[in-house]
Amino acid sequence: MILGTAAVENPEIVADISDEYPGSVVVSLDAKEGEVVVSGWTEGTGLDPAEAAARYEELGAGAILFTDVDVEGQLAGVQTDRVREVVEAVDIPVVASGGVATLDDVRALRDAGAAAVVVGTALYEGEFTLEAAKSI
Repeated sequence: MILGTAAVENPEIVADISDEYPGSVVVSLDAKEGEVVVSGWTEGTGLDPAEAAARYEELGAGAILFTDVDVEGQLAGVQTDRVREVVEAVDIPVVASGGVATLDDVRALRDAGAAAVVVGTALYEGEFTLEAAKSI
C-alpha cells in the first residue's frame, strides 16, 4: 500500500496498517525546494524529507518513495544529494523518482543508495530502453 498525503496528515495510519500488515506500507514523500509537499504538490508541510522518512520508518513503513518534484518529468537530470539524505536517514529501501533523463542518472541514483528508480518521461520520450536501464 502506498500512502502519500494521508500519511503526512495522519502519521499514525502508517503504524496502524503496519501493525496489521508489517512491511506493507510504502510512504510516498514528494519534496519541493527541500520541503515535503502534499495535495498534488500544492501545499507545503514544513517537513524535511529525511526527517519525515525516519519518522515513517519508526512507525513501521517498509519503504519510502521519494519524488524530487523540482525535477520531476523535466528530463533535467537528478539531484542525488537530496536522495542521499533520505537514504542515509533510514534503513528501509528508498525508491527515487524525479529527473531521470539518462542512464547516467539511473547510475547516479543507484550510487546515492536508491534501492530502485522510477523512470517515466525518459522511457516515454525514448531516451533509453527499459532493458538498458535494467542492465545497470
